Amino acid sequence: MLRRIVSHAEYQTFINAVKSCRLPHFFVPILPEEEGSFAYGITTVNRIGNAVMRNRLKRRIKAWFANNAALFPQGIKINLIARAGATELSWSDLCLELSQLPDKLKL
Repeated sequence: MLRRIVSHAEYQTFINAVKSCRLPHFFVPILPEEEGSFAYGITTVNRIGNAVMRNRLKRRIKAWFANNAALFPQGIKINLIARAGATELSWSDLCLELSQLPDKLKL
């Protein structure tokens, strides 16, 4: 089951993340999920682009996760933190980069 993180309190728990992985345009802290499902959050900051660009990136990431939910292991939660250049990625480049994520999470 795929769940999206929306509460501020749950985002705050990522401060204590011990494991993480990096993609060229994302930093991904990883925590265990108590409910046994897979949960993801998306964080964008002002310095990576204006509101239109940040919201477009978030919509694209949500769409990608909806299409690829079966690829992710259960029992963890992640937070995709966008880094510089993420808003300039085309849809195909974003898909290619995010497709590396399931393999990195299994380590």
